[in-house]
Amino acid sequence: MSRNHKSKRSFYLDQTFGCEDHFLQSLRQAARAEGVERMQISSYEARILQFLVRVSKAQKVVEIGTLYAYSAMHIAQALPEEGLIWTLDRSSERHKISQKLLEKSKEAKKIRWICGTALESLKSIEGFGPFDMIFIDADKEPYLQYLYWAEKNLKPGGLLTADNSFLFGAVYGETDRTFKEETIKAMKEFNQRLADTSHWQGALIPTEEGLTVSLKQ
Repeated sequence: MSRNHKSKRSFYLDQTFGCEDHFLQSLRQAARAEGVERMQISSYEARILQFLVRVSKAQKVVEIGTLYAYSAMHIAQALPEEGLIWTLDRSSERHKISQKLLEKSKEAKKIRWICGTALESLKSIEGFGPFDMIFIDADKEPYLQYLYWAEKNLKPGGLLTADNSFLFGAVYGETDRTFKEETIKAMKEFNQRLADTSHWQGALIPTEEGLTVSLKQ
């Protein structure tokens, strides 16, 4: 189910657990103006991310896929004063807009903006690791490659989270979208590897689009 066709359950969760200040509202409006709001996590899913950051006591976080920094800002709000999030996206224009919208927020100092292709950008920040938490919400076919990078650069006991783990229903054969077989196969392998307890300890939270949460062994 896409985010522009939310269930009543999701609307209820957003209304009950979603909490947006004016900075977050401005980021949502920027995504809406470009017509990409549906690509952004919902407000209740963002609250789940904040909970995970706080309960894991993460200080160094990597986000793969910025869009308009809605999830990055939620993560930054949950980080301690000395915490940092490196957020990666190939769109320099979206980064510029997001930076402008957030420049007066107290969390702006916690955000490091990395522009370029994800796999190259990940190589460029390896020296800052190991990292405490990695959040994946980007192009779907490379998810398995992002996972391999996480296995090398996430600390033992570190937290990996990933959105869209259901691939809009394609992993269990119930979707109204068309995906390449390679993409479906990659996402299935991604989920299966995270289910392998010799590498990870985690679960797939059944949000509308699936949110994977796993601790590195």
